[in-house]
Amino acid sequence: MDPILLRRRTGRTAALVIAVGFGGTVLLLGVGGAILSGSRGAILPALLGYSLATLPLFLLAAVIAVCRSELWLLPEERVLHLLTFRPWRLQPRVEEAKVSEYAGVRLEPAPEDEGGGFLVSLITAGGEAVPIRQFKDQHEAEPFAEGVASSVGLWFRAGSQQSEPVGG
Repeated sequence: MDPILLRRRTGRTAALVIAVGFGGTVLLLGVGGAILSGSRGAILPALLGYSLATLPLFLLAAVIAVCRSELWLLPEERVLHLLTFRPWRLQPRVEEAKVSEYAGVRLEPAPEDEGGGFLVSLITAGGEAVPIRQFKDQHEAEPFAEGVASSVGLWFRAGSQQSEPVGG
């Protein structure tokens, strides 16, 4: 059985906020202030100075943009692999959890303050929910959750319904 990608997160949104939100705003305000001052000779030095001042923000944004993490389910080995990619490491960092630490998979409505939609979570033997993926549409979330549960023999619950694990 092929590995299943449960979740992928990237640093692109954070990088965009840093680059455009902070770096771009400072650059725009600095150069805009020089333009509004009316002194033609002040524009080029302001552009150069503010570009140099915001350069670390743009470099930080570039580093953050290439960072990512992926959570994979390997059904044949019955393990979860969390791969963390960072540009300063030559290889991804791998963390592993055994599927036997989990009892089931639950699909439930996601809180509105977290974007709404539907949340798929792994449920530990103690009943704690570990969110793995959020979907906007239930018709997309339900087959994903059922597929995860059936691939490793966990129970599946959508709302109040529960199915028994496959093979057990």
